[in-house]
Amino acid sequence: MVDQEPQPSASGSELASFGEELRREREIRGISLKEIADATKISKRFLEALERNDHRTLPAPVFTRGFVREYARYVGLNAEEMVNRYNFAAANDDRIEKPPHVERHPAAPVRDITPKAPPKRGIPPAYARINMGAVVLVLIIIALGGVAYWAIQHKRDGELGADINATPPVSAAKNVVAPPVVPPAPKPADDSVLRLGIEVTADSWIDLKADGKPVFHDVLAHGEHRSFEAQQQFRFDRIGNAAGVQLTLNGTRVPPLGGDGEVVKNRVFDRDTLRQLRAAPQTATASSTTAPTTTAQSATQATPLQPERP
Repeated sequence: MVDQEPQPSASGSELASFGEELRREREIRGISLKEIADATKISKRFLEALERNDHRTLPAPVFTRGFVREYARYVGLNAEEMVNRYNFAAANDDRIEKPPHVERHPAAPVRDITPKAPPKRGIPPAYARINMGAVVLVLIIIALGGVAYWAIQHKRDGELGADINATPPVSAAKNVVAPPVVPPAPKPADDSVLRLGIEVTADSWIDLKADGKPVFHDVLAHGEHRSFEAQQQFRFDRIGNAAGVQLTLNGTRVPPLGGDGEVVKNRVFDRDTLRQLRAAPQTATASSTTAPTTTAQSATQATPLQPERP
């Protein structure tokens, strides 16, 4: 009897056809894997694993989806459609590691270990035998002392009031001008260090350098936040989805870098950029004062952001 070879599962076939389709579309266009790797900054090893459907080599699915999106955009395919096809094909594939199931158990009740207060005791017998006559005598002495003190103070206040009434009032100076109050000067912003904040509203590939050194090279998912510091400048070698990335430089918000799905390359942010960002609202205010009909778009064009640097 001839042994039959095991047939691949439906989900495995889905993944196989998905990787083969990516490779076929790339070869039709005459694009090499090295060209895609250089342009998207994705390791060639991951691109080869994606075409071979080697999901043991690929990272977590959230990053693999970013690879699929960048791959599809570069070769001219519909990025979101290819990501959805990858999700469908990988949903039931047992070769992709799933998060372990965590069995939850109800927490054990917490016992109250607060020490109980000692029982209250009655008045000791020694205090119960105090002579009440002596207590009354002490209270009378205290009351007499209080009355005598009040009488002496009242007499002194009367004498002091008579002296004040005998002294003629001094005429108030006329037209007294109070010295002007000088508001404290605002503290200058601490710009000794450049601080860059990244907030992601849609999955995007980020390739960032600080002072010429790579500090981030990966996909940021929707809702993630990152912050970085530099002495001289930040440089984005690549932003995969410009509309999904919001930036702040030393607390000042940076205008949108591009539209949905737009790839931004070689964008530099330094102290010149920070000065331009802070001057932009002032320029817009001055323009609205001298020419009320000037639009907000014209004010923004008067103070452009730092141009791209090679």
